[in-house]
Amino acid sequence: MTALAHCVVLAALVALSCGSPIAEAADGTVTVGIVTAQTGPLAAAGKFQMNGFQLAADAINKAGGAKVGGKSYDVALKVYDTRCSAAEGASVMQRLATIDKTPVVLGELCSPAAAAESPIAADFQMPLIITIATGPSITDQGNPYTFRVNANNTQLTKSLADYVAARNLSPLAFIAWNNDAGRGGLNGMRKELPKSIEVGYVGYFNVGEVDFSSHIANIRSSGAKAVMLLMDEEPGALAIKQIRDAGLTVDLVGTLAMGSNRFLDRLNAKYLNGMAQYNAFPPNLPTPRIKAFNEAYKARFGEESHGFAAQSYDGLHVAIEAMAKAGTVSDGKAIRDALAAISAEGVIGAIKFDGKGQASPPVYITQWCEDGTRKVVFPDQYKADCGGG
Repeated sequence: MTALAHCVVLAALVALSCGSPIAEAADGTVTVGIVTAQTGPLAAAGKFQMNGFQLAADAINKAGGAKVGGKSYDVALKVYDTRCSAAEGASVMQRLATIDKTPVVLGELCSPAAAAESPIAADFQMPLIITIATGPSITDQGNPYTFRVNANNTQLTKSLADYVAARNLSPLAFIAWNNDAGRGGLNGMRKELPKSIEVGYVGYFNVGEVDFSSHIANIRSSGAKAVMLLMDEEPGALAIKQIRDAGLTVDLVGTLAMGSNRFLDRLNAKYLNGMAQYNAFPPNLPTPRIKAFNEAYKARFGEESHGFAAQSYDGLHVAIEAMAKAGTVSDGKAIRDALAAISAEGVIGAIKFDGKGQASPPVYITQWCEDGTRKVVFPDQYKADCGGG
């Protein structure tokens, strides 16, 4: 978004939180395709993604709609549930291209589904904008019709490795999922960590396991200074509780899933105090763009905002701005070219795509405080006290 467009977005967010009247009727409607998980094990994450898309559509429409080629368009969303399935993703992408004929598609939670959708986007010259899936291969393949607003695994891992190195958390132990996500995260960390950080005990667990006692015993005997937990909310809460109840005083380092008020609800501040995790969007950072988004999100959904929602909010705004710059709501190639050249200041930060279609938004490291709030501890230019993370 340009500076002017960003001001309009902030104004729309404030209007949403205050319940302003709907704008006058538009000249038409532009329908954008949405692919996400609405059912299945990742439905909760899909809800945050959909909240972001819906908040963006509401903000654009309340601000008068999408201004493209001298006309004003209401923004509508055509949503399909892919259940994080590659086969389902490919199927609905075909439908969006041939039946719904949407000019652009946004979304996707899971990297395999996004990888299956990407070639179809190119086949039909229908840009695909990823807002959550993090697998580096999605953009590393260089598909000219695939873009990603959020940081990929390599970018996230690099920030976490820099944090570990800066604090000399060595030896560093790991407990990771015994799947592609866990092993991929561990291999990525090994690659990014400097030689000064010794990798000690490494333990894997299968989905559904609830007893981490053997891992805790091995970590204790290894003399690890810190433990990195490569897992999501449910096993993460169990592992942290068991580690602390066992009297292990190691530093804890987690993932994006462990840095929200929803995760605090699973434990309490006693267990989380001092734990750090990477974060794509600290919802309480006192910057105007984040503050306005968080207030609008709370007013609409009654809870703290979420990084998945912020990334998806920005994704839809970027798509609409590309249409405005291209002067069309139907020419996929022109919209793709506009996306490739766009320079935006979104809620999550600067959005500018490289030659592979990958943006490089800021990645933060947040740390839990003893009062149950969070602070930003890394990188230095984004540091914020307790309550600002």
